[in-house]
Amino acid sequence: MRLQNRQQIQNQSGFTLIELLVVIVILGVLAALAYPAYSSMVRRARYAEVKQQMGVMAREVQAYLLENGKYPPDTNAGARPNGIVNWPETPPMNGEYDYDHWGVGGGKCYVQIGFNGEDGQRNYQVHQVNAEPQSFLAFEDDLVLGVDLYDCPIAQGSIR
Repeated sequence: MRLQNRQQIQNQSGFTLIELLVVIVILGVLAALAYPAYSSMVRRARYAEVKQQMGVMAREVQAYLLENGKYPPDTNAGARPNGIVNWPETPPMNGEYDYDHWGVGGGKCYVQIGFNGEDGQRNYQVHQVNAEPQSFLAFEDDLVLGVDLYDCPIAQGSIR
């Protein structure tokens, strides 16, 4: 009986070291291929969150116009416009929201909400129309939502 048990144990074999190394290499290659796709998917999801928040902010600014007969004055990046309640304090990706209200020349004023993306730097031009009203436009890692382009008597520059 003992001899039979010994032979069974000797006949049983596990994975060899080579087989285990091959499996580990294959898993490493799969992980290396999957990580960029995962990172890209996470980035797209964060920008979708930014777009959703910017849409809420635009509606808040338009409600301010209806209540007060004018848009709030321009603010510095990261600052909440006066009279606006729903303004995110911590944007995704360590970016920064920027409410802009500019005279763009030709008797027109422009309102937009910008998101200074992952690098926190503005990559779009100031005192000009960057995105048509009610549309988004990307500038490198930044995103701009045009809110309104309307007639106004002010010269080109910030409306403070």
